[in-house]
Amino acid sequence: TQYLPEEMEFLVKGGPRPGTENNLEWLPNMAWDMVQSLIQLEDFKVFAQNMEKDAPGRFRDWYNELNPEDIKLPLEWKRLDSIPFKKLLVIKCLRPDRISVALTRFIREVIPKGEEFVDMDSKLAFVDVLSSAIEDSDPVIPIFFILSPGADPVKDVETIIRRDRDKYRIEPGKSFFNISLGQGQDEIARRRLEEGNKEGHWIMLQNIQLMPRWLQ
Repeated sequence: TQYLPEEMEFLVKGGPRPGTENNLEWLPNMAWDMVQSLIQLEDFKVFAQNMEKDAPGRFRDWYNELNPEDIKLPLEWKRLDSIPFKKLLVIKCLRPDRISVALTRFIREVIPKGEEFVDMDSKLAFVDVLSSAIEDSDPVIPIFFILSPGADPVKDVETIIRRDRDKYRIEPGKSFFNISLGQGQDEIARRRLEEGNKEGHWIMLQNIQLMPRWLQ
């Protein structure tokens, strides 16, 4: 895709440029200030003039679209449909609520093998993702589970242990210990960690946030 280094800089870091009066009552001041930054780029010098004087109604209609990333921009800016990176810059300025959707589509459709970056392991079961993480892990580096409400990785860990016990030489109650931290459990967990460090055990600590000093 076609873009200049300064355009990539704008997409990643570009911010508003206040100080120019906004005469478009339908456009938030923040969006207008972002446009003032956009027109500092060579290919967008007349964009604000086109919005304010040449076709304000058509730009308003585009701005009010539910999915503006799917709609051609007014005037000659419709050509940006064939230069999707540059259209991202307009969406960033005028409809930042749609930039995540637009970026995802750009990555999927424009970047070679982009769908691999977007989808990643979303088609895999969690137990398969966890198996891959274990393969990539190191005995001295812990694996952290950052959970959404209701999520419980314990069953998947136990599934891997049952399935691959010969591979990892792990057995529940002997070399795998699942400890739910809480009142009085910190000393038990500490002993299991020390023992596991020497013997190569797997120690799973639930509610680790209750022991913040262990996370330092």
